[in-house]
Amino acid sequence: MPAVTIVIPVLNRASYLPQLFHSLAAVSYEEMEVVLVDNGSTDGSLMMCRSFAEEAPFVVTVLTEPRRGACCARNAGLRYCKTEWVYFFDSDDEISPSFLVELMPQVREGIDVMAFPTMQELGGRISQRAFCPSPSAATQILSLTLNTQSMIFRTRFLREIGGWDESLAIWQDWELGTRLLLLGATVAWHGQQAYHVIHVHSDSITGPSFSARQREIQHTLEVVAAELKTRRERNALFLRCSIANGLLRREGRRRLSSPVEVGPLCRLAGKLLEGYTALGGRGAWRLALCCC
Repeated sequence: MPAVTIVIPVLNRASYLPQLFHSLAAVSYEEMEVVLVDNGSTDGSLMMCRSFAEEAPFVVTVLTEPRRGACCARNAGLRYCKTEWVYFFDSDDEISPSFLVELMPQVREGIDVMAFPTMQELGGRISQRAFCPSPSAATQILSLTLNTQSMIFRTRFLREIGGWDESLAIWQDWELGTRLLLLGATVAWHGQQAYHVIHVHSDSITGPSFSARQREIQHTLEVVAAELKTRRERNALFLRCSIANGLLRREGRRRLSSPVEVGPLCRLAGKLLEGYTALGGRGAWRLALCCC
């Protein structure tokens, strides 16, 4: 079986770590190492990580990364990684015990990334996250299919494309998924089963609202805009921005500025999508895909 390292950044997650550790202890994959990267915790999380490392039935390494930011912590784990494959998980979620046993035997030569769907828990309701297997960066921009917990990377490949963008404080996985597709990554899509439980709550990295992280979202949009090559990709980014503006309108906040210029038909579609989202409409990204 191919060896894999699971990298998990940790920052003040003492109340969530027991459920994470319980789920990790149930993972049935022999060729696995876990790297916990403490990012400056002040609530006892580092001590809990070290205790887990002593008791775990597999190799657990605890690192510290003084530079704040999930991407800094993830890149610290990526630099440490000694295995052919690397996977990133979040410290407030629950990992599926069988996902590596079921997915890693499907590794083939020439694959850069393995992608699969994940489950999301919001308000006590568990549902599958959007999963649209496609090599198109425009589809990724609108669907957010490639997220942190849905990608297993060939370590060498991720290092070659620069790892995680440490300038980003939000939507980092969205940018990384878009970037790897723009660079022509070979992705193996596995959509037969959804894994994990990704918890959405007020302590999540995205924060309790869109408006609370508006400046950081604007920066991420601008970073992605600089990477785009085609009109379809720029149209997709404009429509993603329009959907975000609909969510901001619900919260009574000012709009994001689109970092790309588009034609009149795309601007019209953007206005309609923004209004639809502001009124509470769901699945606007699916409508946007039809407009690209």
